[in-house]
Amino acid sequence: METKICLNDVALKIDNNSLLIRRDDGFLSIGSCTIGSGIKTVNSIINYGAKYDEYSPLHNKEEVKFLHDLINDENVFKPAAAMMGYYDIKSTVNITINEITAIVSADYEKNNSMNIIVIVNKKLDEQTLLELFKAAVEAKSAALWDYGVINHFSFDPLTGGRESILVACSGPRETKVPEEIEDQYNLQKMVEKCVREAAGGALRNCGFPKSVIDFINDVGIEIEDLVEAGMELLVGVEESEEIQINLHNQILKSLEDLNVVSFIISGIRLEEDYEKHRVKGVNVDDDPAYLYSDEVMGMAVANQIAGTKAIFNFKRYDEAKPGIIGNLGPVLDDIFAGLIAGCMSKIFED
Repeated sequence: METKICLNDVALKIDNNSLLIRRDDGFLSIGSCTIGSGIKTVNSIINYGAKYDEYSPLHNKEEVKFLHDLINDENVFKPAAAMMGYYDIKSTVNITINEITAIVSADYEKNNSMNIIVIVNKKLDEQTLLELFKAAVEAKSAALWDYGVINHFSFDPLTGGRESILVACSGPRETKVPEEIEDQYNLQKMVEKCVREAAGGALRNCGFPKSVIDFINDVGIEIEDLVEAGMELLVGVEESEEIQINLHNQILKSLEDLNVVSFIISGIRLEEDYEKHRVKGVNVDDDPAYLYSDEVMGMAVANQIAGTKAIFNFKRYDEAKPGIIGNLGPVLDDIFAGLIAGCMSKIFED
Protein backbone atom coordinates (compact mmCIF):
# COMPACT_ATOMS: atom_id res chain seq x y z
CA MET A 1 0.00 0.00 0.00
CA GLU A 2 1.01 3.65 -0.46
CA THR A 3 2.69 4.93 2.72
CA LYS A 4 2.22 8.66 2.15
CA ILE A 5 -0.78 10.57 3.49
CA CYS A 6 -1.93 14.18 3.50
CA LEU A 7 -0.26 14.94 6.86
CA ASN A 8 3.53 15.20 6.86
CA ASP A 9 4.01 15.04 10.64
CA VAL A 10 2.76 11.48 11.13
CA ALA A 11 4.57 8.16 11.43
CA LEU A 12 3.19 5.16 9.52
CA LYS A 13 4.24 1.61 10.28
CA ILE A 14 3.09 -1.68 8.73
CA ASP A 15 4.06 -4.73 10.76
CA ASN A 16 2.54 -8.18 11.43
CA ASN A 17 -0.50 -7.34 9.33
CA SER A 18 -1.22 -4.17 11.28
CA LEU A 19 -1.14 -0.54 10.20
CA LEU A 20 -0.13 2.05 12.80
CA ILE A 21 -0.61 5.79 12.27
CA ARG A 22 0.69 7.95 15.08
CA ARG A 23 1.16 11.70 15.60
CA ASP A 24 2.81 13.62 18.44
CA ASP A 25 0.13 16.34 18.32
CA GLY A 26 -2.67 13.77 18.02
CA PHE A 27 -5.93 13.73 16.06
CA LEU A 28 -9.45 14.84 16.78
CA SER A 29 -11.43 11.81 15.63
CA ILE A 30 -14.94 10.45 15.26
CA GLY A 31 -15.55 6.80 14.55
CA SER A 32 -17.18 3.44 15.11
CA CYS A 33 -13.97 1.60 16.01
CA THR A 34 -13.82 -1.42 18.31
CA ILE A 35 -11.71 0.72 20.66
CA GLY A 36 -11.80 4.51 20.61
CA SER A 37 -15.26 5.02 19.14
CA GLY A 38 -17.19 8.27 19.45
CA ILE A 39 -15.68 11.77 19.32
CA LYS A 40 -12.32 12.03 21.07
CA THR A 41 -8.68 12.95 20.77
CA VAL A 42 -6.30 10.09 19.96
CA ASN A 43 -2.57 9.96 19.34
CA SER A 44 -2.49 6.66 17.42
CA ILE A 45 -4.80 4.85 14.98
CA ILE A 46 -4.44 1.08 14.50
CA ASN A 47 -5.92 -1.11 11.77
CA TYR A 48 -5.35 -4.85 12.27
CA GLY A 49 -5.99 -7.49 9.59
CA ALA A 50 -6.84 -10.80 11.26
CA LYS A 51 -6.89 -14.24 9.69
CA TYR A 52 -10.42 -15.57 9.38
CA ASP A 53 -9.83 -18.41 11.84
CA GLU A 54 -8.06 -16.14 14.34
CA TYR A 55 -11.14 -14.32 15.62
CA SER A 56 -14.80 -14.21 14.79
CA PRO A 57 -17.64 -11.75 15.41
CA LEU A 58 -18.82 -14.06 18.19
CA HIS A 59 -15.61 -13.59 20.18
CA ASN A 60 -15.82 -9.87 20.87
CA LYS A 61 -14.19 -10.08 24.34
CA GLU A 62 -11.14 -11.85 22.94
CA GLU A 63 -10.98 -9.35 20.10
CA VAL A 64 -11.05 -6.35 22.43
CA LYS A 65 -8.39 -7.94 24.64
CA PHE A 66 -6.20 -8.57 21.60
CA LEU A 67 -6.55 -4.96 20.46
CA HIS A 68 -5.79 -3.71 23.98
CA ASP A 69 -2.59 -5.77 23.93
CA LEU A 70 -1.75 -4.31 20.53
CA ILE A 71 -2.30 -0.78 21.82
CA ASN A 72 0.11 -1.40 24.69
CA ASP A 73 2.97 -1.87 22.23
CA GLU A 74 5.80 0.58 22.92
CA ASN A 75 5.41 2.06 19.41
CA VAL A 76 1.85 3.16 20.09
CA PHE A 77 1.15 6.63 21.48
CA LYS A 78 -1.85 6.51 23.80
CA PRO A 79 -4.73 7.16 23.76
CA ALA A 80 -5.39 5.16 20.61
CA ALA A 81 -8.26 4.06 18.38
CA ALA A 82 -8.20 0.51 17.01
CA MET A 83 -10.19 -1.51 14.48
CA MET A 84 -9.99 -5.08 13.19
CA GLY A 85 -11.15 -6.91 10.09
CA TYR A 86 -10.46 -10.05 8.06
CA TYR A 87 -8.08 -8.96 5.30
CA ASP A 88 -4.45 -8.68 4.27
CA ILE A 89 -3.38 -5.25 5.47
CA LYS A 90 -0.82 -5.06 2.67
CA SER A 91 -3.65 -4.99 0.12
CA THR A 92 -5.05 -1.84 1.72
CA VAL A 93 -5.80 0.97 -0.74
CA ASN A 94 -4.59 4.47 0.10
CA ILE A 95 -5.79 7.49 -1.94
CA THR A 96 -4.99 11.13 -1.24
CA ILE A 97 -6.84 14.06 -2.84
CA ASN A 98 -5.53 17.45 -1.75
CA GLU A 99 -6.03 17.61 2.04
CA ILE A 100 -7.86 14.28 2.35
CA THR A 101 -6.48 10.73 2.61
CA ALA A 102 -8.73 7.66 2.58
CA ILE A 103 -7.28 4.31 3.70
CA VAL A 104 -9.55 1.33 2.99
CA SER A 105 -9.06 -2.35 3.89
CA ALA A 106 -11.60 -4.92 2.75
CA ASP A 107 -12.40 -8.58 2.20
CA TYR A 108 -15.67 -9.22 0.38
CA GLU A 109 -14.59 -12.53 -1.14
CA LYS A 110 -15.04 -14.53 2.07
CA ASN A 111 -16.25 -11.97 4.60
CA ASN A 112 -18.28 -8.77 4.43
CA SER A 113 -15.50 -6.77 6.01
CA MET A 114 -14.43 -3.20 5.23
CA ASN A 115 -12.68 -0.69 7.46
CA ILE A 116 -12.13 2.94 6.46
CA ILE A 117 -9.78 5.56 7.87
CA VAL A 118 -10.05 9.16 6.65
CA ILE A 119 -7.35 11.70 7.56
CA VAL A 120 -8.03 15.42 7.05
CA ASN A 121 -5.16 17.92 7.07
CA LYS A 122 -7.19 20.63 8.80
CA LYS A 123 -8.34 21.68 12.24
CA LEU A 124 -12.08 21.11 12.37
CA ASP A 125 -14.97 21.57 14.81
CA GLU A 126 -16.93 18.52 15.94
CA GLN A 127 -19.98 19.32 13.81
CA THR A 128 -17.88 19.45 10.63
CA LEU A 129 -16.14 16.22 11.62
CA LEU A 130 -19.54 14.55 12.03
CA GLU A 131 -20.59 15.73 8.55
CA LEU A 132 -17.41 14.24 7.08
CA PHE A 133 -18.10 10.94 8.87
CA LYS A 134 -21.56 10.92 7.27
CA ALA A 135 -19.97 11.60 3.88
CA ALA A 136 -17.59 8.65 4.36
CA VAL A 137 -20.49 6.31 5.22
CA GLU A 138 -22.44 7.39 2.13
CA ALA A 139 -19.37 7.06 -0.11
CA LYS A 140 -18.76 3.52 1.13
CA SER A 141 -22.36 2.56 0.31
CA ALA A 142 -21.99 4.14 -3.13
CA ALA A 143 -18.86 2.06 -3.80
CA LEU A 144 -20.67 -1.14 -2.78
CA TRP A 145 -23.39 -0.32 -5.32
CA ASP A 146 -20.82 0.66 -7.95
CA TYR A 147 -19.23 -2.78 -7.82
CA GLY A 148 -22.39 -4.86 -7.44
CA VAL A 149 -21.63 -5.98 -3.90
CA ILE A 150 -25.04 -5.10 -2.52
CA ASN A 151 -27.84 -7.44 -3.46
CA HIS A 152 -30.17 -9.57 -1.40
CA PHE A 153 -28.74 -12.87 -2.58
CA SER A 154 -25.07 -12.20 -1.77
CA PHE A 155 -25.00 -9.48 0.87
CA ASP A 156 -27.01 -8.62 3.94
CA PRO A 157 -25.57 -5.67 5.89
CA LEU A 158 -27.20 -6.88 9.10
CA THR A 159 -25.29 -10.16 8.99
CA GLY A 160 -22.00 -8.78 7.70
CA GLY A 161 -18.56 -8.81 9.22
CA ARG A 162 -16.69 -5.99 10.87
CA GLU A 163 -17.36 -2.52 9.56
CA SER A 164 -15.48 0.40 11.12
CA ILE A 165 -15.12 3.96 9.89
CA LEU A 166 -12.86 6.56 11.49
CA VAL A 167 -12.49 10.19 10.40
CA ALA A 168 -9.63 12.13 12.01
CA CYS A 169 -8.36 15.69 11.55
CA SER A 170 -5.20 17.45 12.67
CA GLY A 171 -6.87 19.06 15.66
CA PRO A 172 -9.99 20.76 17.07
CA ARG A 173 -11.41 24.15 16.17
CA GLU A 174 -14.05 25.41 18.57
CA THR A 175 -15.87 27.85 16.33
CA LYS A 176 -16.82 28.00 12.66
CA VAL A 177 -17.10 31.31 10.81
CA PRO A 178 -19.65 31.81 7.96
CA GLU A 179 -17.05 31.74 5.18
CA GLU A 180 -16.07 28.20 6.25
CA ILE A 181 -19.49 26.77 5.30
CA GLU A 182 -18.51 26.50 1.64
CA ASP A 183 -15.18 25.01 2.69
CA GLN A 184 -17.05 22.35 4.70
CA TYR A 185 -19.14 21.48 1.62
CA ASN A 186 -15.97 21.11 -0.47
CA LEU A 187 -14.41 18.91 2.22
CA GLN A 188 -17.47 16.66 2.21
CA LYS A 189 -17.26 16.26 -1.56
CA MET A 190 -13.54 15.47 -1.36
CA VAL A 191 -14.15 12.88 1.37
CA GLU A 192 -16.90 11.28 -0.72
CA LYS A 193 -14.68 11.16 -3.80
CA CYS A 194 -11.62 9.93 -1.91
CA VAL A 195 -13.44 7.20 0.05
CA ARG A 196 -15.42 6.06 -2.99
CA GLU A 197 -12.25 5.68 -5.07
CA ALA A 198 -10.32 3.95 -2.28
CA ALA A 199 -13.22 1.61 -1.46
CA GLY A 200 -13.53 0.83 -5.16
CA GLY A 201 -9.84 -0.06 -5.31
CA ALA A 202 -10.20 -2.29 -2.26
CA LEU A 203 -13.20 -4.04 -3.84
CA ARG A 204 -11.26 -4.59 -7.07
CA ASN A 205 -8.61 -6.28 -4.93
CA CYS A 206 -11.42 -8.56 -3.68
CA GLY A 207 -12.33 -9.63 -7.21
CA PHE A 208 -15.14 -7.20 -8.03
CA PRO A 209 -16.99 -6.47 -10.20
CA LYS A 210 -18.48 -9.96 -10.38
CA SER A 211 -18.79 -12.21 -13.40
CA VAL A 212 -22.11 -13.67 -14.48
CA ILE A 213 -21.06 -16.98 -12.90
CA ASP A 214 -20.53 -15.17 -9.59
CA PHE A 215 -24.06 -13.76 -9.84
CA ILE A 216 -25.37 -17.26 -10.55
CA ASN A 217 -23.47 -18.59 -7.53
CA ASP A 218 -25.05 -15.82 -5.41
CA VAL A 219 -28.51 -17.31 -5.97
CA GLY A 220 -27.27 -20.71 -4.83
CA ILE A 221 -26.58 -22.33 -8.18
CA GLU A 222 -23.38 -24.05 -9.27
CA ILE A 223 -22.69 -25.01 -12.88
CA GLU A 224 -22.71 -28.68 -11.85
CA ASP A 225 -26.25 -28.20 -10.47
CA LEU A 226 -27.34 -27.13 -13.95
CA VAL A 227 -25.59 -30.11 -15.53
CA GLU A 228 -27.34 -32.50 -13.15
CA ALA A 229 -30.73 -30.93 -13.86
CA GLY A 230 -30.11 -31.20 -17.59
CA MET A 231 -29.20 -34.86 -17.40
CA GLU A 232 -32.37 -35.76 -15.49
CA LEU A 233 -34.56 -35.31 -18.58
CA LEU A 234 -32.15 -36.91 -21.02
CA VAL A 235 -34.10 -39.14 -23.45
CA GLY A 236 -33.26 -41.18 -26.52
CA VAL A 237 -29.58 -41.64 -25.68
CA GLU A 238 -27.69 -43.33 -22.90
CA GLU A 239 -26.32 -41.08 -20.17
CA SER A 240 -22.54 -40.76 -20.35
CA GLU A 241 -19.68 -38.74 -18.98
CA GLU A 242 -19.11 -37.33 -22.47
CA ILE A 243 -22.62 -35.82 -22.56
CA GLN A 244 -22.08 -34.32 -19.10
CA ILE A 245 -18.82 -32.72 -20.21
CA ASN A 246 -20.39 -31.43 -23.41
CA LEU A 247 -23.29 -29.94 -21.48
CA HIS A 248 -20.94 -28.34 -18.95
CA ASN A 249 -18.86 -26.78 -21.71
CA GLN A 250 -21.94 -25.60 -23.60
CA ILE A 251 -23.30 -23.86 -20.49
CA LEU A 252 -20.00 -22.00 -20.07
CA LYS A 253 -19.99 -21.08 -23.76
CA SER A 254 -23.59 -19.84 -23.59
CA LEU A 255 -22.67 -17.66 -20.62
CA GLU A 256 -20.31 -15.79 -22.95
CA ASP A 257 -23.32 -14.63 -25.00
CA LEU A 258 -24.22 -11.05 -24.03
CA ASN A 259 -27.91 -11.67 -24.65
CA VAL A 260 -28.01 -14.77 -22.44
CA VAL A 261 -26.12 -12.86 -19.74
CA SER A 262 -28.59 -9.97 -20.05
CA PHE A 263 -31.58 -12.27 -19.49
CA ILE A 264 -29.92 -13.95 -16.48
CA ILE A 265 -28.92 -10.70 -14.77
CA SER A 266 -32.37 -9.23 -15.48
CA GLY A 267 -33.97 -12.31 -13.96
CA ILE A 268 -31.82 -12.15 -10.84
CA ARG A 269 -32.61 -8.47 -10.31
CA LEU A 270 -36.32 -9.03 -10.96
CA GLU A 271 -36.47 -12.04 -8.62
CA GLU A 272 -34.92 -9.97 -5.83
CA ASP A 273 -37.35 -7.07 -6.35
CA TYR A 274 -40.35 -9.41 -6.32
CA GLU A 275 -39.10 -11.34 -3.30
CA LYS A 276 -38.66 -8.07 -1.37
CA HIS A 277 -42.06 -6.77 -2.58
CA ARG A 278 -40.44 -3.60 -3.90
CA VAL A 279 -43.12 -3.04 -6.56
CA LYS A 280 -46.35 -1.73 -5.08
CA GLY A 281 -49.36 -3.88 -5.83
CA VAL A 282 -47.30 -6.81 -7.16
CA ASN A 283 -47.10 -10.11 -5.28
CA VAL A 284 -45.90 -13.22 -7.11
CA ASP A 285 -45.02 -15.33 -4.06
CA ASP A 286 -47.41 -18.06 -5.24
CA ASP A 287 -46.23 -17.90 -8.88
CA PRO A 288 -49.69 -16.91 -10.21
CA ALA A 289 -50.89 -18.33 -13.51
CA TYR A 290 -51.24 -14.85 -15.02
CA LEU A 291 -47.48 -14.31 -14.62
CA TYR A 292 -46.14 -15.48 -17.97
CA SER A 293 -43.43 -12.91 -18.70
CA ASP A 294 -41.00 -15.18 -16.84
CA GLU A 295 -41.79 -17.98 -19.31
CA VAL A 296 -41.29 -15.56 -22.20
CA MET A 297 -37.84 -14.77 -20.79
CA GLY A 298 -37.07 -18.48 -20.37
CA MET A 299 -38.11 -19.24 -23.96
CA ALA A 300 -36.03 -16.30 -25.17
CA VAL A 301 -32.94 -17.73 -23.44
CA ALA A 302 -33.53 -21.16 -24.98
CA ASN A 303 -34.16 -19.65 -28.42
CA GLN A 304 -31.04 -17.51 -28.22
CA ILE A 305 -28.89 -20.59 -27.61
CA ALA A 306 -30.39 -23.16 -29.96
CA GLY A 307 -33.32 -21.72 -31.89
CA THR A 308 -36.96 -22.78 -32.13
CA LYS A 309 -36.42 -26.44 -31.22
CA ALA A 310 -35.05 -25.35 -27.84
CA ILE A 311 -38.35 -23.62 -27.03
CA PHE A 312 -40.13 -26.99 -27.12
CA ASN A 313 -37.39 -28.45 -24.92
CA PHE A 314 -37.89 -25.53 -22.54
CA LYS A 315 -41.50 -26.59 -21.90
CA ARG A 316 -40.28 -29.99 -20.72
CA TYR A 317 -37.84 -28.49 -18.23
CA ASP A 318 -40.28 -25.81 -17.12
CA GLU A 319 -43.00 -28.34 -16.33
CA ALA A 320 -40.81 -31.05 -14.75
CA LYS A 321 -38.51 -28.60 -12.88
CA PRO A 322 -35.72 -31.17 -12.38
CA GLY A 323 -33.01 -30.75 -9.75
CA ILE A 324 -32.04 -27.21 -8.80
CA ILE A 325 -34.79 -25.75 -11.02
CA GLY A 326 -37.43 -26.88 -8.52
CA ASN A 327 -35.77 -24.88 -5.74
CA LEU A 328 -35.82 -21.53 -7.52
CA GLY A 329 -38.29 -18.66 -7.42
CA PRO A 330 -40.98 -17.91 -10.02
CA VAL A 331 -38.66 -15.95 -12.32
CA LEU A 332 -35.37 -17.79 -12.01
CA ASP A 333 -36.82 -21.27 -12.47
CA ASP A 334 -37.86 -20.28 -16.00
CA ILE A 335 -34.64 -18.42 -16.79
CA PHE A 336 -32.48 -21.42 -15.87
CA ALA A 337 -34.89 -23.93 -17.41
CA GLY A 338 -34.37 -21.97 -20.63
CA LEU A 339 -30.58 -22.03 -20.20
CA ILE A 340 -30.53 -25.81 -19.65
CA ALA A 341 -33.02 -26.51 -22.42
CA GLY A 342 -31.08 -24.39 -24.88
CA CYS A 343 -27.76 -26.02 -23.99
CA MET A 344 -29.18 -29.55 -24.13
CA SER A 345 -30.67 -28.82 -27.55
CA LYS A 346 -27.43 -27.30 -28.77
CA ILE A 347 -25.21 -30.26 -27.93
CA PHE A 348 -27.49 -32.63 -29.88
CA GLU A 349 -28.13 -30.46 -32.93
CA ASP A 350 -25.44 -32.12 -35.14
